[in-house]
Amino acid sequence: MKKILAAACALFIAFGIAGCKEEKEHEHEWNAGEVTREATYTHTGEKTFSCLTCGRTRTEKIAALAFSADVTVNAGESISAAVKAAEDGDFILVKAGTYREQLVIEDKNVSVIGEGTVVVAGPENYASMKNVEKPAGEQQNYTAIGLIVGADALIENVSFTGDPDKANVSFLTGENAYCGVAAIDSSLTLNYVKIKEIAYPERPSGIQNGRGLFAAAEEEEKTLTVRYSEITGFNKTGAVVRGGVSELLFVGNTVQGAGEQPRNCQNGMQVECDRAEIAENTFKNLVYSKEDEWKHASWGLLIYAKGDKGVVVSANTFDNVDNGVYIVSNGSTDLRENEYKNLYEDGYAHYETPKEEATA
Repeated sequence: MKKILAAACALFIAFGIAGCKEEKEHEHEWNAGEVTREATYTHTGEKTFSCLTCGRTRTEKIAALAFSADVTVNAGESISAAVKAAEDGDFILVKAGTYREQLVIEDKNVSVIGEGTVVVAGPENYASMKNVEKPAGEQQNYTAIGLIVGADALIENVSFTGDPDKANVSFLTGENAYCGVAAIDSSLTLNYVKIKEIAYPERPSGIQNGRGLFAAAEEEEKTLTVRYSEITGFNKTGAVVRGGVSELLFVGNTVQGAGEQPRNCQNGMQVECDRAEIAENTFKNLVYSKEDEWKHASWGLLIYAKGDKGVVVSANTFDNVDNGVYIVSNGSTDLRENEYKNLYEDGYAHYETPKEEATA
């Protein structure tokens, strides 16, 4: 019996050593890799490699992008003043602090980079904010805590945080549309930006105003890129991108509504441009509960693109929303591998207007 046990143990040990040796000697044949998170000026990126033999993956960090500050803004100073004085191509480094001003970037090509926690909170008197009169065929004037006009700008690691009490002024609920960030006839990149509390006291019912992010352009070849950012606390819509914007890249962001509420139908994002990539975002907490004809009519994403350039909506998560994706206009929208969970019981994961209705 002892001989049998000894032989079995020897066989087990030999097999185990051979198995470990075989696994140890396996040389992975890695592919060229894919950038799964872009490096920015304040954050490292990530590149993922897959073994062509066994499928195993590994990741490598990508170093943050290097830059040299041409201008430094300290707490208590004005970012807008620094932008106005800057030369095209300048990098403006903003030190940690709360800046009680409207950040205006007009007719400049600049990069504004926050160091630490940087908050742009709007001026003491919101009625003093600069606005743009009916841009790109809009029916309203537009103002924003961050107003970018005729510019080519990058903003990174900055929070635009509204004050609902200060926003309770008549021109923000009447002739002016109120936004956290508005890009008018501009190309804009936002990386690691937070847009918060673009709302009114107690968010009164029915106000179709208060947008986190807005972009419109009269001329083509204006682009909007938003990556790894957060839009929360908006009154009506998280982001609106008009058709005059030639290209949209919206990747890795979170758009979060107020949750179940009876004030208005909140929508996560409204896209009208014909070329867009909307990928790996989370749209959540968009639920309208009032007992009226619009009950449970909130949407995570509304697509109005009519052209054939292509809108790709991929790998997004729609969580705790009345409905997921509504393709309002019949362009060339491509839905891929999106996740829909905790939808309203009769809600749509995605819905497309019938072609006969869209062309009527």
